[in-house]
Amino acid sequence: MEYVCLAAGHGTRFGALGRYLQKCMYPIGLRPFLEHTLLEWLEGTGAKPRRDRLTLVVGHFDEQLRGYFGASFEGIAVRYVAQSARRGTGHALGVGVDALPDETEAVVAWLADLFVPSETFRALAAHPVPAVAAQALGEEGESSRVRATREGDRVTRVWDGEGPWIDAGLWRLPLRVARGLRRVSAEGGEYRVLPNLQTFLDEGLELGYLELPERLHLGGVHPSPEENVRHVVRRLWERRG
Repeated sequence: MEYVCLAAGHGTRFGALGRYLQKCMYPIGLRPFLEHTLLEWLEGTGAKPRRDRLTLVVGHFDEQLRGYFGASFEGIAVRYVAQSARRGTGHALGVGVDALPDETEAVVAWLADLFVPSETFRALAAHPVPAVAAQALGEEGESSRVRATREGDRVTRVWDGEGPWIDAGLWRLPLRVARGLRRVSAEGGEYRVLPNLQTFLDEGLELGYLELPERLHLGGVHPSPEENVRHVVRRLWERRG
């Protein structure tokens, strides 16, 4: 299993803070936001030195992540891959896995502004379906484009779907799928995960789902970006403080 965290975003919905701070480095207590998830990752996956590694796809203010985390995190090797241009999450994941060995069975990837608890990492690893997408209940005003359609225990649409569930920004994917999320581009040339993942579903890929009881992400805007950040800080402080 390979682990890839997408941490290249510009934080355009993060207000003035995004002008000088990589969003996932927002301090909560004495640790940046991303470190809280990485501690949960270690606990939930049992990652071990000399056996596992973490890939960080970086871009905007990449020096902040490189300077803080360095070459290893708690003894786990950290590999940095630069996304040189803003070309979307699908492109970021693609460049993050391009250099992985062809025999890699699966990739666990997540957005750096999403908090992932240890029990979610464990549930993702134990899921019986090889390809899995984490989902959460959508918020009022959420774009309908990210809504999912389910049939039984499978997801049939992750893009332009129907129903209350939306993609949460955490996936377990076969390597060939993770590498192939650069098929279709949006206006402006961005390759996003969901519309590209939908092309694999249209070709027959079976996609399971994992429901998140709560979605904590710094990019939220409901009821406002400021209130969302306060809520995320409060909940993480309750959990890890």
